[in-house]
Amino acid sequence: MSDDPSIPSGRLKRLTRIAGMATQVGASLATDRVKRLLGRESDGHAVMAQRVLETLGSLKGAALKAGQALTLFSSQLPPEARVIIGKLFSQAPRLPFAEIATVIQEELGAPPSEIFAEFSEEPFAAASLGQVHEARLRTGERVAVKVQYPGIAAALEDDLRNLESLLKSVGMGGLLLDAHEYAEEIRRELSGELDYRRELAQLEHYRGLLAPWPDLVVPKAWPELSTGRVLTLERLEGPTLNELAHDVDSLPEEVRFRRGEQLLRAVCGPWMLHRTIHADTHPGNYLALPDGRLGVLDFGSVKTGSEPFWRCTLVCARALMEGSSLDWVTIHEQGGFHIGISKDKAQKLLEEISRIAVTPLQEPYDYATDTIIEKLSELKLRYPLDLIRIRPPAESLMVGRAMAGLLQNLRALKVRGDFRPFFRNTLNTALAGPR
Repeated sequence: MSDDPSIPSGRLKRLTRIAGMATQVGASLATDRVKRLLGRESDGHAVMAQRVLETLGSLKGAALKAGQALTLFSSQLPPEARVIIGKLFSQAPRLPFAEIATVIQEELGAPPSEIFAEFSEEPFAAASLGQVHEARLRTGERVAVKVQYPGIAAALEDDLRNLESLLKSVGMGGLLLDAHEYAEEIRRELSGELDYRRELAQLEHYRGLLAPWPDLVVPKAWPELSTGRVLTLERLEGPTLNELAHDVDSLPEEVRFRRGEQLLRAVCGPWMLHRTIHADTHPGNYLALPDGRLGVLDFGSVKTGSEPFWRCTLVCARALMEGSSLDWVTIHEQGGFHIGISKDKAQKLLEEISRIAVTPLQEPYDYATDTIIEKLSELKLRYPLDLIRIRPPAESLMVGRAMAGLLQNLRALKVRGDFRPFFRNTLNTALAGPR
């Protein structure tokens, strides 16, 4: 894939690129359907996936981050399309090395050749806000150097303004989510990811939260070689969960379960015990290390929730574990959910949601056949006017993003097993005292 010489800037230009992509994808899928109806072979999905990769990869910023989120829900695409779209996690079009070297010199005071014993000009990962290069320190350690794209802050701001306009346009007079409240939450979290000093602090904090589980690894950091736009970390090596999923049927069931259980602890453990969650749970952020440990990467999006909302999630999880339904009082009065329908209607909806959400917590569960997200989507079709009047607090966005990603990762890895002991023990510990 050729180098991308620049990141397109300007709200209209970036929005036009996305609109053009959507038109081409729609035409590709329509052609694909016609060919299939005529009994002909078609590469429509692969063409569509390639177009998505090229467009979102070149735009980077929030546009690419949104594309990465959508790839979590690509399980219905054919394998060749999933492989192409999966590249959004680490193989988006790269910027020329000269631009990256300029950022390093501006941030660290010297070119890469003077700071590092070796520095690869080819990135081994390229994502939404920066790309990652392998290097070797003069003391011998192999490191991964994440360098922020020049101009990405302006591009991200353009994307966020487009997003806010979109949310306002679908606000339906306040019946949907509070556009301003949600847009501000997204703006706050994504803008915070531009500050690599903040990410470094969150990495060290999360390392402490994962300390009880030595098989969960957070890479060592070099603060003296890290700034607001450059982050130098230990180079962990191993296939990502996304790569494991491409050949998942070759993995023994016990290996898939162990990786799934590690992922569950990495995401849910810090949230349940410390109100803090790694919100960017796409499969490119987890490495299956050769010694059996799980590497956890990318701490730009780490969210600490409020005590009332956190406790609400635990109380709801315990109710589901015990076979009870979610209740209106917990959701509304304790969790900060705004409920604009009658208590009876709300309780009926919560009971239906409970019947769907409880399935993994009742018996050993096969995530390969999981349909929780699909069934919850069906509820939106059955109760559209009621559900849009139930508004969760803005802080739930990042927690929901993390849990949706976790669920999709378990499904992609075809994990089968019983996670109830973990939930039961962790809930008992968490609810035993204040946090």
